Amino acid sequence: MLGVFLSLLFFAFLCILFIRFQKPQAQPEPSQTTSTSPWWVKVITEKPRCTYYFGPFDSLQEAKLSQAGYIEDLEQEGAIGIAVDILQDQPTVLTIDEEDD
Repeated sequence: MLGVFLSLLFFAFLCILFIRFQKPQAQPEPSQTTSTSPWWVKVITEKPRCTYYFGPFDSLQEAKLSQAGYIEDLEQEGAIGIAVDILQDQPTVLTIDEEDD
């Protein structure tokens, strides 16, 4: 019985050593994970036909709190048909004027 106990103890010790010195798993690059991507307010207007990105924001709540100001500014500039989306993204262009296309 003592032999079985010592064998199990030795096996547990080897498992602990193996786990401790195992190579760490490769972590994905921060740009590949959505959880670390910044939040952006995406605003699409019908007239003028444009897409705007406002941000970056550290949290969804921060982006939601800011969206009203952007909508108000666009309405004061005469924009019509405003749609808003909040998403985690990394836009390369912040204003896309679709009327020029």
